[in-house]
Amino acid sequence: MMSSYSEKAQPYLDVIAAGVFASQSVRDWLIEGTPAAAAYRGAEALTDEQRAVRWWSKPTKQPYWANYWCGRDRRCTCRIEGSKGLETDALFFLRNRSGRILAVHVEFKRPSEAFGFGQAQAYPLRAACFVRTCDQRPTVNHHDDWTTVLFCGAEKLGDPELSCFQRVITHDEAGTRLTGYPR
Repeated sequence: MMSSYSEKAQPYLDVIAAGVFASQSVRDWLIEGTPAAAAYRGAEALTDEQRAVRWWSKPTKQPYWANYWCGRDRRCTCRIEGSKGLETDALFFLRNRSGRILAVHVEFKRPSEAFGFGQAQAYPLRAACFVRTCDQRPTVNHHDDWTTVLFCGAEKLGDPELSCFQRVITHDEAGTRLTGYPR
């Protein structure tokens, strides 16, 4: 039996999440080079707050920081016409010293994995939609700003769809920065 996508991606995402929740240097590295970097350098992860909001009614099957779906109908502004329902693989909330909160939307691609139709283009649209509608979403923390980050193989670096992400991190780079990142 072939393993599901989640089973293949989850070990990587678990290491990313552990680093974000435990290490200031990992949080700073994750947003390095994004428009949010200067304002959110040194920000704290809202680990307990995110868990409480995401699991307000009951725990999800996946970790509380994983698989955030838009959950709105097909007319939502974060959908690309003709695309399947898409989700943010991992979402992390960071609070800076002035009290503003950043949502870091993370997409993960295994080496040589292609984007689905409209997938890359929907990431910034979904992030912008979430920041506008977060107070109407019971499982999404309030936040003021957003950024998008992609983890992918180095072979993808020439892909024009990478321009949809504010930060691109290769698996090789992640392996040097995140303890336990699968090789």
